[in-house]
Amino acid sequence: MKRSISVIVPTTVSLERAPLLWRALRSLQEHQHHVIVPIVVVNGTRYLPEVLESLRLRQDIRCLYLEEGNHTEARLAGRKAVDTEFFAFLGDDDEYLPGAAPRQLDAVARDPSVDALITNGYRNESGQDVLQLADVPNVQRDPLRALMDSSWLHSAGALFRSERISSDYLQGPPAMELTYMALKLALTRTLKFLDVPTYRWYRGTPESLSATKEYRGGEPEAISEMLKLNPPAAIKRRLRRKYAASLHCLSDMERQDGSYWAAWRYHLRSLASPYGFPYLPYTRHLLRPQAVGDALRRIAALN
Repeated sequence: MKRSISVIVPTTVSLERAPLLWRALRSLQEHQHHVIVPIVVVNGTRYLPEVLESLRLRQDIRCLYLEEGNHTEARLAGRKAVDTEFFAFLGDDDEYLPGAAPRQLDAVARDPSVDALITNGYRNESGQDVLQLADVPNVQRDPLRALMDSSWLHSAGALFRSERISSDYLQGPPAMELTYMALKLALTRTLKFLDVPTYRWYRGTPESLSATKEYRGGEPEAISEMLKLNPPAAIKRRLRRKYAASLHCLSDMERQDGSYWAAWRYHLRSLASPYGFPYLPYTRHLLRPQAVGDALRRIAALN
């Protein structure tokens, strides 16, 4: 395999995302085009035909198309097309920083035992750059514990050795997919963390998947899938607490939206979990007449 990086870029190339994609591709080609092979995976039917055609005509990128609009499947399709020694991902609304790819390759070239390299990056909010990882040495010392505090794996912040990171690592739940992948990597592979910013992650871009209600609704099930990876006992306890907390957050979100029936369902699930007791006082918010009335109407409709 060639000593270069296939960078997989899933995208819908919709009206809102197309301009962001061009920015992402420019960041891959400026200063580092000689070591990067962009693999753009257009998925779904919301694409702009002229943009898709332009991508297909480009000789400097590889363009794939999936009719199903599915981010996970797009990532998998891109992974299957990889024929280089390393691969990486880039969100269509993010960008590589100048010199990122050579720095990544240099870091892993000196240590062939490394299966995946995790780098720092910038989170851009309201035009301001903030470092994504505040304490990289601490993450390197104990990746599993650090992951329970905040996810250190960003889609643009990792370089994977192709022969050791198979498609199986990408086959996780649709919500919290990067946290799931990070946990699986930390349990089974040799990781190296590099405190060098290599990407810029833009917050609040249009059509952000993680901001949708459907994505948030999948978080409890995603945590359940993480527990199936059989992490150490201390990590299982943290995950079970997160499971109860995610159900509570969903209950409160539904309550604030006026969906009291859904709020009750999530609340009862949180109380039924081993770490749900702290959320018992929240019940008073669901005992107000409006909430009780909504729940009773739903129960009557089921009979």
